Amino acid sequence: MSRVAQALKTKLSTLIILILVFGAGGVASLLTQDESPKAQIATEQSQTTYVKYRGVEGQTALELLKQYVKVETKHYDFGDLVTSINGTPGNGPKYWSFYVNGQLSEVGAGTYISKDSDTIEWKLQAL
Repeated sequence: MSRVAQALKTKLSTLIILILVFGAGGVASLLTQDESPKAQIATEQSQTTYVKYRGVEGQTALELLKQYVKVETKHYDFGDLVTSINGTPGNGPKYWSFYVNGQLSEVGAGTYISKDSDTIEWKLQAL
């Protein structure tokens, strides 16, 4: 087998393995670590769909979220509403929902003062 044919065979084999491992064009969901080891960020088709981080005593959930990802908010009389995380908007059929220790929060993220023991999650989901 010639060198060119051998190189082509190697590249093709590598490509096939990558396709089998990562899927062939389907929706891939990747859980990645942000630069900070304290936050997990999930993406689907290059859009953030989930963010998870630990609370820090005395800081609001919104302050912490802004430390880990790019956040856009809209201010209302009742507080700030998160409208986008890492460029993924929460509008239309899906909105950004805020959870503390597995429970949907009853207060806004700018109001909730976290504890070190809290697990805070943001999910893009239909309400």
